[in-house]
Amino acid sequence: MLNVLDSHILAIFHGLRTPYLDHFFASVTWLGSLWLLVPLSVLSVIVMWRLGYAPALSLHSMYLPATLLLASALAFALKAWFQRPRPALFDTLTALPMDSAFPSAHSAQAAAFFVALWLLLPPTLRIGGGIILAGVVITVMMSRLYLQVHWPSDVLVGALLGIASALLLRVMLLPKV
Repeated sequence: MLNVLDSHILAIFHGLRTPYLDHFFASVTWLGSLWLLVPLSVLSVIVMWRLGYAPALSLHSMYLPATLLLASALAFALKAWFQRPRPALFDTLTALPMDSAFPSAHSAQAAAFFVALWLLLPPTLRIGGGIILAGVVITVMMSRLYLQVHWPSDVLVGALLGIASALLLRVMLLPKV
């Protein structure tokens, strides 16, 4: 049943293809890549330190990079464990990654990073910031489906893994914030 639902959803995304969306989703998928998120998380440590929010190597300043690292490590460990093949229903719009499909590391990493970032926002920015950051995560998730490199269930579990990582480390590292 899950395979049928996964296949139907990928067919819907395949039917949406246009040159504009091809370019858009190929670009937006980078918002879930470690190539972008690792430098951004290091930058967050520097910004928090320079603005006086936390010492450079404090638990508070290391929360965002630690969350990203945890989500990524868990995603790649689960990929190695499950070895789920990537979809081959339609042509992909990018080179297929060499690792397995389940769970989506891009979705896990984007969810972990942007949920952790949201949790670091001051309360006055949480509603508006949350809407924007949730939109980024959802767009990254959609990009993985549009590009045909993940099954929808891979993307959903990846996002849940990222959210769980952010919440778990929030409780462990920032209990009084």
